[in-house]
Amino acid sequence: MASKVKGAVGSVERILLPRLNSIDGELKSINTRIDSAEKSLGTRIDATDAKIDSMKSELRTEMASNKNEIKTELRALQEKVDILPRLAVLEAKMKDLERKG
Repeated sequence: MASKVKGAVGSVERILLPRLNSIDGELKSINTRIDSAEKSLGTRIDATDAKIDSMKSELRTEMASNKNEIKTELRALQEKVDILPRLAVLEAKMKDLERKG
């Protein structure tokens, strides 16, 4: 009986072993493709991160430039606003001088 079982096991092994080896090869191939896709995706992510960092840097630079331009314009506007009351006083004095003159 034991020899029959051993013979049956041997027959099953001969039938299944080639298929199992084929499945093992397919799994290794799939793992290789997954590893390759993972590396490719990692490279793309790194490139995207670099582009994002570059865009952030450009945006910060542009924002700083705009901030400086706005400050300059505000200073010029403030000077104009500060001059307006003095100008009004001068105009009033000129009218007064014109009336007297």
